Amino acid sequence: MKHNITMESVATTSAEYSEFSETHKRVNMEPESTKIEKDRGKTFECSFCGLAERYDYKGSKPPFARTVTYLEECYIMKDPFSLPNRGEILVLGSDCGVCTKPVCLGCSLFFIKRFCQACAQQKMSSLPVQLHAKIKALKKKDVN
Repeated sequence: MKHNITMESVATTSAEYSEFSETHKRVNMEPESTKIEKDRGKTFECSFCGLAERYDYKGSKPPFARTVTYLEECYIMKDPFSLPNRGEILVLGSDCGVCTKPVCLGCSLFFIKRFCQACAQQKMSSLPVQLHAKIKALKKKDVN
């Protein structure tokens, strides 16, 4: 099965996720209901821009949006502007795959794993040339 690689956080269908899931099954054996209660009311804060927001779930398969599966563990909140029980969500960010700092989607990029601004800059020579402009744009945004 061939996977397309993108720069942003990607959701996938259950069928596409099965191959990825098999290799990562033992990561979190905690029951979902316990995990939701544990995460509820915690705050996500971006290490770069300081965005701070309450999140409802941290993981790749939010139980309140059952048709969505992410390729990374994300900080997810229920969309406060949607009708109740619609399963609409907002992804706030994720942890950097290199330094593990929490980082919002605006201050990072996704290529196989999430990279914060600093780690993307540091690893730029090993990332595809097509991403270099995006990495430089992240750096400029931090300066302003």
